[in-house]
Amino acid sequence: MPNAQHSRLALATALLAVVLNSCAEYTPRKQPHQVFQRGENWTHAPSWAAASIRQDWWTTYRDARLNARIATALSNNPDLRILATRLERARAQIRQAAAASWPVINAGTALVYGTEQTRMTMFTPTDLEPWASSAEISWELDLFGKIRAATRSAQEAGGAAFWDLHAGRLLIAAQVAEAHFRLLRLNEEKALIADSVAANRHIVETMRDRESAGLVSTTELRRQEAEHQRLERALLDLDRLRGLANLQLATLLGRATPPTPPAGTLHAVRTPPLPARTTSAVLRMRPDLLAAEARVRSAFQLEESTRLNLLPSLSLGAGARGESSALASGFREWMASVGPRLDVPIYDQRRLAAVRVRRAETDLAAATYRKTALGAFEEVESAYLNFVNRLRQHAAARREVTALDEARRNTLATFQAGLVSQIELLESERRFLEGRRQELAVRHTLLRSHLALIKALGGS
Repeated sequence: MPNAQHSRLALATALLAVVLNSCAEYTPRKQPHQVFQRGENWTHAPSWAAASIRQDWWTTYRDARLNARIATALSNNPDLRILATRLERARAQIRQAAAASWPVINAGTALVYGTEQTRMTMFTPTDLEPWASSAEISWELDLFGKIRAATRSAQEAGGAAFWDLHAGRLLIAAQVAEAHFRLLRLNEEKALIADSVAANRHIVETMRDRESAGLVSTTELRRQEAEHQRLERALLDLDRLRGLANLQLATLLGRATPPTPPAGTLHAVRTPPLPARTTSAVLRMRPDLLAAEARVRSAFQLEESTRLNLLPSLSLGAGARGESSALASGFREWMASVGPRLDVPIYDQRRLAAVRVRRAETDLAAATYRKTALGAFEEVESAYLNFVNRLRQHAAARREVTALDEARRNTLATFQAGLVSQIELLESERRFLEGRRQELAVRHTLLRSHLALIKALGGS
């Protein structure tokens, strides 16, 4: 007898544990909220106020060719077309989720052969009429908001797809600008190297004459010839780089054939001023952050819809069914019904498991958002640091070119006075051209740093 009591007690305890564990999934929870520092560790915090993304930041470079190419890329880029199609799919899924709140009307007919036995006919087999037709209407009432939560989840997912598209537009525009600036730099660098090749050719010819006269050694001549070949090889490599950059630009523009390489120089491009934006503005304006935030809300609303699916559901319905000997003849008998239907889920492990899965997905989306936000803050700070440093480097490079230009003019004056040799004059010219190449490289890096800052800020 005591063993039987212990068995019943253990069984009751186990059932109670199962019920309590199931009830835990019914309890709602608050949406995960990630708190970020609002300026405590934010080094650059100038005032900035804008209510929407401006996708025309490239106009600040004042390059009409660049503006036209970015406009072409935003219209024809294949990656953007994929993102736009995903946005259309997300909007269709919003309509699909909202359609669950509308009544459902069905009608049908079937060909049925068989017999039936009922109590009214004393269980005598009776042949069924072969044609059975039916019609029904059902409408689930959203008592607890399950359908509304699913619709809000789809709307937030559509918002995430919208911001994904804007993030793609920002990335493509920056990539087009970077390829455009690279081509301009290669154009200018090729012209500078061509000048260096011409100057070095004069040096080689002069040294050959002096080597024939025994004034310089053969070793010095060979070194200068090797320098000349190095410059010739640099010209060939520049042609290769220009071809690759033009192919990349063609892909970004959505073209099968490369466009005409842009003419002009990198120095003709205006350097925009330092963009300014606060921490809260970056959180509010950066499209990848807004997409990640929308995914957190979408996952949470889907979790809520799954949790509410554990509660009873009420639906209104009406239906009619009839049997006839032919499809177009009258019914031999028919039946109609109308009334509410209440479904009460008592024990369904599949629904309980679905809630736990959705809850884990919400936590994952929140953790992903926090990682994205922290990475964005680091990216903005790094971009600010690089851009300011490149500005200083470019100023120093310009001062270096000014000094080399002055030294070149002084050498020319002393050469005309007969105080220095022609080789020293040509060497001064070569150093000046090399200084200009270095200044051009820093200038290109400065514009790339500005593009990186624009991307980090989410457009400006």
